[in-house]
Amino acid sequence: MSISEDRVSHLAHKIMERIWRDDLADWTDERRALERIKESLAAYFHVADEIEETVRVKLKTKVPGSRDWDILYHKYYQEELAKRKW
Repeated sequence: MSISEDRVSHLAHKIMERIWRDDLADWTDERRALERIKESLAAYFHVADEIEETVRVKLKTKVPGSRDWDILYHKYYQEELAKRKW
């Protein structure tokens, strides 16, 4: 799942807004805080893409969308998450 920079930016603004509205944190440099949120989101989606690719390679002999494929996809995805301590 590739996500655009615009979407990451949109999500970062929403997260920042929610943090501020719920009074969970204060920041002295709003621009820097926003950049950190964007970096965190980008890193998250990068790892999610890596996991997705790894799982799809494992399933290359299965028919996508089949019951067997779905079951194994979820199993392998959870295994990859556990390997990365996610």
